[in-house]
Amino acid sequence: MKILIFTASTGGGHKVAAAALENAFHRISPEDQVMLRDGLALTGKLYNHLICDGYTFLAKNAPDFYGTIYKISDKESPLNKFCNIQNKAKGNKLLPVIHEFNPDVIISCHAFVTIMLDKLKEDGEITTPVISQITDFSPHYTYVVNNIDHFIVSSDEMVDMMTNKYKLPAKKVHPYGIPVAEKFLEPCDRNAVARDLGLKENTPTILFMAGSFGVSKILKLYEEISQMEPEAQYIVITGNNKKLYHKFEGIVGDNTKLLMYVDNVNDYMHCADLIITKPGGLTVSESIHCALPMAIYNAFPGQEEENAKFLLKSGVAVILQENPAKTISALLSKPEILQEMSNNCKGLCQGNSCEQIINLAHSIGKKESEK
Repeated sequence: MKILIFTASTGGGHKVAAAALENAFHRISPEDQVMLRDGLALTGKLYNHLICDGYTFLAKNAPDFYGTIYKISDKESPLNKFCNIQNKAKGNKLLPVIHEFNPDVIISCHAFVTIMLDKLKEDGEITTPVISQITDFSPHYTYVVNNIDHFIVSSDEMVDMMTNKYKLPAKKVHPYGIPVAEKFLEPCDRNAVARDLGLKENTPTILFMAGSFGVSKILKLYEEISQMEPEAQYIVITGNNKKLYHKFEGIVGDNTKLLMYVDNVNDYMHCADLIITKPGGLTVSESIHCALPMAIYNAFPGQEEENAKFLLKSGVAVILQENPAKTISALLSKPEILQEMSNNCKGLCQGNSCEQIINLAHSIGKKESEK
């Protein structure tokens, strides 16, 4: 069977989810041919730049304005219609790849690409079954299109919202979760991993996923918390943010392990008692699979804010607002609450998301080939 996976570069979450799916197909069903392509990049440099860099610019420099756009477009509106028209007009740019590869199933990991595929199906340009993978914990009107065959969402609650609020047929919506790499699903011996990483055992451990924060905000937060809880140990991962890494170099103490980009985030998650992070869909999903309670800081209006609300409601996170250091200190003083949050994470896990999506792809691909 041939599987075509479309992703986009508007934030890292879409790409990581798509890569997790691609790797899972290679591992679980090696006889399948899998192609992974950036769907927005296929539309041309100008549109790809406008969408990807425009999102990043607005989210970081004008978050309230971005939040307003997000809310206005979460319903039938002139803005929503305009966005749909623009995306549908770009759908033909996907056709050369689709025709050349001739997939049995297409999986889209970005809403705008899904809209393009919806238009192609509406016009009869393609008949290939399409699965839309949603990489957030709250739905949005942009995701809702009529010609897509199946939607993968993060939770049972999201199924209810997609079917009741947005009127999608229940048979189309599946709570399989957001795809994560296999290593986040594997059990581990926390103490053994801690020793391998040079961390102390049986010590309260806080993980900062800091790369996407504003430099001054996260530095201040770290200083306040580490001063209030000097007996804890800290892991700070700045990703590719070199400026932030060098700023941290000047303030971290002996109780802190400072890192840039690492490919074993799962190990550090498994060793931590709490993660301080922004609520991006992929980091959140990885944390949930590691049963790691979350402290959400500086959520952007829009998807992140909605994700944060869901996590708070689900009992797996706290929201850091006033006196964040005090909130963290209170959590560390009550390990039973952290344990309850960890147990709630386990309750949110939908099993092996990738495996379930692969089974769905095989099922609908087989039905299509038998027509």
